[in-house]
Amino acid sequence: MESILRSLQRAGQDLLAPRMLTLAFWPMVLSLLLWGILAWLFGAAWKAEIAAFLAATPLDDLARWLGAEWLTAYAAVLVLSLIWLPAMYVTALLITSLVLMPIIVGHVARNHYPDLEHRHGGSLAGSVVNGLVALVLYMLAWIVMLPLWLFAPFGIAVSILLNAWLNQKLFMYDALAEHASAMELRDERHAGGWRLFALSSLLGLLHFVPVINFVAPVYMALAFAHHGLEALERTRKGLPA
Repeated sequence: MESILRSLQRAGQDLLAPRMLTLAFWPMVLSLLLWGILAWLFGAAWKAEIAAFLAATPLDDLARWLGAEWLTAYAAVLVLSLIWLPAMYVTALLITSLVLMPIIVGHVARNHYPDLEHRHGGSLAGSVVNGLVALVLYMLAWIVMLPLWLFAPFGIAVSILLNAWLNQKLFMYDALAEHASAMELRDERHAGGWRLFALSSLLGLLHFVPVINFVAPVYMALAFAHHGLEALERTRKGLPA
């Protein structure tokens, strides 16, 4: 638990550094801009498609029986929102992972792990493939699990678990790609255990906090950079995790 708190604390301190502050809002701003444009261009068509799909389900019959024909249209907007919001979140994480992570890892390594050897076990191509695979699997799982939002506590729980998986999948590769060898990269990504899952889960909660979620992607990246590089340093020194 101490290592988790240390990663979170150091990430918070680094987030206040001028260079990190200049980066902090860009992933969410760019994601909002992208999905705002897509919603403006295609939102009506997406809503119509979802409404047509729902009209072929028992929900439409229930709405007619209740005399609430508006329910199907309302449900279409809700489903569209439940897809649009995580898509925006994932896009911001992907921008952070592919574009900003090398800058973030460089900042953390220079200031906290200057003697850690670079072994270049990862690559840009590996980061792209890792990010796209994570994106596809996350969105498929999210869509499959949408019915659980009919029971809000289950929907929230699944959302937290999926966010934790996504954070870990995306950022641990990028945090270690420059410094770890290929074998170290593989081993460290699979050796995190409950500490890595706890860190991922705590960071995933930031997605639900207004205002803070705007800087959450960069803060997450900093926290994973600290966690990954510290774990790698301790492993090389033969110290326990």
